[in-house]
Amino acid sequence: MSVRHPQNSQPSAEPELETGRGCLPALVRLVWIFGGIALVYLALYIALGKGSILTELLVPILALGLILVRYADIRHLKGETLDNKPATLKHWRRYAVLIAVAAGLLYALGKFIAANDLL
Repeated sequence: MSVRHPQNSQPSAEPELETGRGCLPALVRLVWIFGGIALVYLALYIALGKGSILTELLVPILALGLILVRYADIRHLKGETLDNKPATLKHWRRYAVLIAVAAGLLYALGKFIAANDLL
């Protein structure tokens, strides 16, 4: 019994085409880029005095969710910075601090405006 060998066992000299990354990385990128806008809207809703305890709980939940989405983007989806350079965990730490501080300040501002009836 003879074993057949492929006639051309050398690797192809043609470069392999990079396959598309799909829509998940693009969707994740949009979420972490524009998610901060949702924090502003929640703060505005709280400032108008229309927020309930659920609305107030959404602020830290959304902030944590945005931080986790950015982490997943960098670690598992080859995330990039806003200027299309490879992102590192240093970028993630900076983003996490920015979102945490912004969420806290927006929440406090919303509560202050609501308490003093400034709108």
